[in-house]
Amino acid sequence: MKTTLTPLDSADFIGPAPVSEPDPPVEDETPADPDTDDSSDGETATERIVGPRVKLTVEVDAETFDADIEAAFRKLAREVRIPGFRPGRAPRRVLESHFGSEVGRAQALEEAVPRYYAQAVRDNHVDVVNQPELELTLDGSEGPVAFDATVEIRPVVSISGYKKLQVAIPSPEPPESEIDARIDETRRQFADIAEVERSAEVGDRVTIDIEGSVDGEALPGLSAQDYLYEVGSGGIVPEVDEQLIGCEAGIELSFSAPHPVQPDMEIDFEINVNTVSELVLPELTDDWVDENTEHDCIADLREATAQQLSFGRIMQANMTLRDEVQKQLAGLVDGPVPDAMVSGAIADRMSELGSGLQQRNMTIEDWLEATGQEPASFIGELRDDAERGVRLDLALRALATAEGLQADDDDIDAELEGMAANDGRSPAQLRDVMADADGLAHLTSAICKGKALQWVIEAATLIGPDGDTIDRSALEFPSPDDSQSVDDTEARSDEDDKDTP
Repeated sequence: MKTTLTPLDSADFIGPAPVSEPDPPVEDETPADPDTDDSSDGETATERIVGPRVKLTVEVDAETFDADIEAAFRKLAREVRIPGFRPGRAPRRVLESHFGSEVGRAQALEEAVPRYYAQAVRDNHVDVVNQPELELTLDGSEGPVAFDATVEIRPVVSISGYKKLQVAIPSPEPPESEIDARIDETRRQFADIAEVERSAEVGDRVTIDIEGSVDGEALPGLSAQDYLYEVGSGGIVPEVDEQLIGCEAGIELSFSAPHPVQPDMEIDFEINVNTVSELVLPELTDDWVDENTEHDCIADLREATAQQLSFGRIMQANMTLRDEVQKQLAGLVDGPVPDAMVSGAIADRMSELGSGLQQRNMTIEDWLEATGQEPASFIGELRDDAERGVRLDLALRALATAEGLQADDDDIDAELEGMAANDGRSPAQLRDVMADADGLAHLTSAICKGKALQWVIEAATLIGPDGDTIDRSALEFPSPDDSQSVDDTEARSDEDDKDTP
């Protein structure tokens, strides 16, 4: 099989092209009045954005194609019954005498041409993004076969500015107020309750007699005496908290509020405030910390709390960094992107969503209704997200090329080993399967894009909430053994001091 590759557009071209030519005007049709033509200037309903295209001219020799014709006749022999022959045993010449030689050739063309095309794409490393337009150019009753395949390919773009990205991230270090608040949460577990002679505030405890009714009938679960309730907790309905804030002991409240489950129904509340109490936290001392926590003193508790909070903040900062870098990279790709790539990205996202919903026995319509989303709004957001994904894909490929980032055999082997751990097949088996299906090319591309993303993440300047530059080491997770290592080092140092004369 011989293949010739001919570029039809420049490699960096992305622009509008008509899907089809407009129909010619009918002779007796009255011309449209330009003054009443409501079409927008420069816009046509048939325009779409296409990327660069190439033409693959494929020539298949007679001997190769005849083997496919032979296979087509063998398949036909299994599907039809010829008197005097068992199923599948009728020879080709008998089948040709019954059905004609053109039947096998037509069947071979239908089944073999797509295979020839796929092989030509693999052999020439063509990065296709859409279905091809196939045209037979040589199809006689016998002999070789030739066809042209015109197909849209992924555009190659150039980007600039990726070396100087500035990304705003949340501070990986918790402020003192956040550490205090977390320690206070622990202290609340040991707090006492003391009555106060003042109005209730958020966080106070009140004892109330409460009765909720609808049309004079008490609602189950909404009647209680001396019920201890935390003001501002939202444990009943929001209106209860709104009424209790600012109330003192001895106050009687009477009001109505919407039913939380049935909006067309109102609940009538009668509440007597018996007492107002506040939480009295235990005094924070080294002795209290030693007796009630796993730490020996306040300093140790604060250090451990800060480390716990830092872990979550570092994780959030890293996620923000990754997301913001991807957004900025996508923004470096100027101009429109091919519709075929956006449509493919939408299809991938819809397939992924559909698979997830199917496991939950839900349809997309059920999910939209449950989440309160309008279909038009959902489709619009889905398309915007898909287009950003396409721009990011083009940007990462451009960056990998510009910086010479490649996937070597060790990279591929590591990915195959990771895939094999969840697949049940060996890395070697996966390699063979992926090689036949051109999967290795996609895997290699994914590795290169991953390296490109990591490259630009490491090159970005990190900006904190106050506009200050954050050192990258601040985003590294602390080792669980760090504190122990410090203690061990200090202990060894003390021992060395003792041994020193």
